[in-house]
Amino acid sequence: MSEADRASTPTRFGAFELRAMAALLAQGRSLGAASLLLTGLALLGLFEAAGMTGWRPALWCAALAGFVQPYYAVRVDFDARLLRALAASCAGDADGGAARLDAALAGLGLRQPATTPRDWPARWRGARGLLLKQAGLVILQAAAILAAVGIA
Repeated sequence: MSEADRASTPTRFGAFELRAMAALLAQGRSLGAASLLLTGLALLGLFEAAGMTGWRPALWCAALAGFVQPYYAVRVDFDARLLRALAASCAGDADGGAARLDAALAGLGLRQPATTPRDWPARWRGARGLLLKQAGLVILQAAAILAAVGIA
């Protein structure tokens, strides 16, 4: 099978792939904890540096990123938990569970009813994108704090 044939062949997703995706997304918890620490440092720095104007913009940037980051942390954790639950309930074939997942989310009002179902690679790109945005905010926080103390 050529590389082009493999690229056009739909990928089958089973319980193992779902658990692997959930395991990667579970790393968002560590990012959330790091962000909480960095937000605390930024707020502490803002209180300590009340008279020093040079530190304030970078610390405000770190603090604001820390207030946005929990949105992504909740979304990433929710996706990880959904994937673990789906892996536990599917009998080796996650493709059939995707329609059930979409229907359940639509029934709860968490997703618009889809006219065309999303495939697993599209779902994976979306979940990974949320994790990357969460990581980007934590990196922004760390860089802003390092800039505030003159290390970066």
